[in-house]
Amino acid sequence: MAVDDSVSSLVQAAVECLRSRLLSRPSVGIILGSGLGSYADRAQALAAIPYQDIPGWPPCSVEGHAGRLVLTQRGGVCVAILQGRAHRYEGYALDMVTRPVRVLAALGVQTLIVTCAAVALDEAPPGTVMLIEDHLNLMGDNPLMGPALGGGGGGGFVEMAEAYDPALLALAERVARAAGLPIRRGVLVAVTGPTYETAAEAAMLGRLGALAVSMSTVPEVIVARALGLRVLGVALITNRAGAPLDRQVGHWQVVAMAASKAASVGALLDGVLDGL
Repeated sequence: MAVDDSVSSLVQAAVECLRSRLLSRPSVGIILGSGLGSYADRAQALAAIPYQDIPGWPPCSVEGHAGRLVLTQRGGVCVAILQGRAHRYEGYALDMVTRPVRVLAALGVQTLIVTCAAVALDEAPPGTVMLIEDHLNLMGDNPLMGPALGGGGGGGFVEMAEAYDPALLALAERVARAAGLPIRRGVLVAVTGPTYETAAEAAMLGRLGALAVSMSTVPEVIVARALGLRVLGVALITNRAGAPLDRQVGHWQVVAMAASKAASVGALLDGVLDGL
């Protein structure tokens, strides 16, 4: 199933813009979630391009998402860092939310690392880093639906077994152990938001096998796999789902918690890049 001309032209316009402004072609892409943008700030930037300067690129309107593409070099690896993302709950269709992934793939990216702030469904404390080993897509939509948005071969049908690359998961675990970073594996469930989960919803999602909830990430992974990219997913636990009122948090607290642990996530990302 081929991508429709209107989608292709929007992707191509962004690709042409970026090729004219980037001196090197990235082979790795990193998408930074809420509160994790300081990783891009610390990188030695070869280029930094605001999203509004890229044709057809979805802008970010949520706190904790700066909205820049930062090109950097880590060892022999050229990396495109997306400092923030658009979300379904902002009113964007999933084809627009995931358009940056299509652009990265067209630029030559072969490995995608997705990060997000997530809500724990168990007793995991805030600050826990969870490697995503699988996911549940409960957004009620799929970014590959329809003739305009298909990707990959097989008539648009995409195999999602081992969507999160086993070798990359093993590499991330080795990096974490060597650095003394506490880490776990788990299943991430994606919901649309923008509401946090009720206690009943949290209990249901836990019974389905998920350990954490996010309002992003999974659509990007689906498109990445359709395009043949290897994927590593990293979720930072920032709060607990369905918590009593006196322990509930707002988005600003999620961003603050993520920012306070951004250095640990950054050390993990650096180690993974060094091991590629």
